[in-house]
Amino acid sequence: MRRTGIWLSVIALLLGACAWTIWRIPHLAVAEWDVAVDGWRIIAYGWAGLLPLWSLVLAGILGGFFLFGIAFAWSYDWARNADYRAQLARLTHECDQAHAEAEARVTRREQAAQEAQARAEQIRLAALQAEQQAHAQTQSAAAHAEHYRLRARNAICAAARIKRKTARSEP
Repeated sequence: MRRTGIWLSVIALLLGACAWTIWRIPHLAVAEWDVAVDGWRIIAYGWAGLLPLWSLVLAGILGGFFLFGIAFAWSYDWARNADYRAQLARLTHECDQAHAEAEARVTRREQAAQEAQARAEQIRLAALQAEQQAHAQTQSAAAHAEHYRLRARNAICAAARIKRKTARSEP
């Protein structure tokens, strides 16, 4: 910002000097010292006075183009560096944003994997519990079957005893 203000001031100063020079050229008089008269002799007035001063005009034009070239090259370099800095900032921002999005995706996927693992663990525990219940029911059913088998055998044996007893008591 400070450099821009300095360059604007320099440009304004140069434009002011050019305007003052153009305003003063009609009042320009080129004179040379005349030894015969022992005084100044006027050679040219106004715009015609620039012809005898061609070397100064050429030096001013070349100097102006040289200074303009330097200012233009510096401005171009500054603008190009500003573009590079802006592009670097934009690319850095995009890179940071991409990293943040990638980390968010990884976090979401890790969380989904943890939830899936927790669900699988719950299903595994439920299956284990169901297996234990089935095993307990199988044992209970086997115990009941054994109990009823023994009762049936006892009933059969009791019926056989009664039959034998009745068969002995009848002649």
